[in-house]
Parts: sequence; structure tokens; C-alpha cells
Amino acid sequence: MADDDRKLINLTIDGKPVQVPEGTSIWDAARRLGIDIPVLCHSPRMRPVGVCRMCVVDIGQRTMAASCVRPCEEGMKVEASSAKVDQHRKMLTSLLLSDYPEYSAREMSTSNDQLLALAKKYAIQDIPFADGATGMPRGTDMSSPVIAVDHQACILCDKCIRGCDELQHNDVITRTGKGYTARIAFDLNNPMGESTCVACGECMAVCPTGALTNKSVFAEMQVR
Repeated sequence: MADDDRKLINLTIDGKPVQVPEGTSIWDAARRLGIDIPVLCHSPRMRPVGVCRMCVVDIGQRTMAASCVRPCEEGMKVEASSAKVDQHRKMLTSLLLSDYPEYSAREMSTSNDQLLALAKKYAIQDIPFADGATGMPRGTDMSSPVIAVDHQACILCDKCIRGCDELQHNDVITRTGKGYTARIAFDLNNPMGESTCVACGECMAVCPTGALTNKSVFAEMQVR
């Protein structure tokens, strides 16, 4: 159904009124107003899943809502940039950083590690939690001739899975394990280089952290 055929919904985001077609997400409505809501798992190119929860907003209910998957409602009043919301995002960023490696190949090569960008945005300098990344217990996978996999830098946002499935239709990447042992996997938990991966690079392109990077860049970082 075209936008013109859908019922129009009126709401406010950070006090600004906006009218959007029924079914529009809060995140997309905020974009129409020029309001930037941070995301790690979401991209307009893929279906939203609300995994990372970085995009939460206050809609006046008991819990905050993930704006990428929550549809707008008539008369809704959304706070996307309040101190309460920012504190929530800062805490989530700190939790994700508690397991993060000391060095990010993405940040050192292209300076676009989105998790570290959020750390800078929220002025996080000292992580107030025990370092779970010492010795990189989740391991790495260097079996691919092109792509380096750093499981310690993975935040399980599933963007690589959706990029592989929805954008390239290769259906190689999935998840395995439970709890702390959960991580991305290739085919039936094969090393990436022994899987059906065609090394198209889509997973690297959509990854927001240093989990999937160019192998030569990762190797150079290890030498430093």
C-alpha cells in the first residue's frame, strides 16, 4: 500500500509535531524531523529487529521502546533526546564496552567504529565494569582469505546475518551458543574460510564494530 493510501498519524517527538503514514516507525518519523536517534543494529536497507536497544525512546510507558520497531500511534508523545534516555544509552554503551577489545581494527583503519563513536558522544572514558576482554576469550577466526573475524568485538547485533541473508541472499551467517558463548557462526559452525562464504564483503560493510574487518588490516593491528 502506498504512503498516500495509508491513514495519517499525528504525534510529537521532542516537542516537534510530525505527521506520518500509519505503520511508520518512531525512528523513521524522527528522521523526517532531523532528529538523530543512534542505532547499532539498524539500517534503512534492512528490516528492523530491535536487537541492540540503543535506539530506545521514552513514550511515557513503564519501559522504553525500541524506536526502530515501534510504530507511531496517534497522539503519541515521544522523548528521544531527554537526559533519562541519554543516561540509558550511556549505560548500555558502557555495558557493551566492558567486553570490548582494547583495539578495534575498524577504528584504527577507517575511524568509523560506531560503538566507540557512541563512547565519545557520551564521554565514556573509564569503563566501570570488570574487563571481560582480557586475553580475547571469545577468540578470532582468520581462516578466510579476505575477512578477519574478531568475536570479542562482536556485539551480536545481527547486521552481518541480515546483510548476508537480505542484501546478498547468500544465507551463510547465523548464531551459535548460549549466554556468554553466543557468537556468529558460518554454515554449521564451520570456520569462515571453510564455509560457503563467497567473500563478497557485505558483512564487513554493515558491521558497526571491529568484529568483521579486512584481514590485512586486522593482521597489521596485531603486529603493532
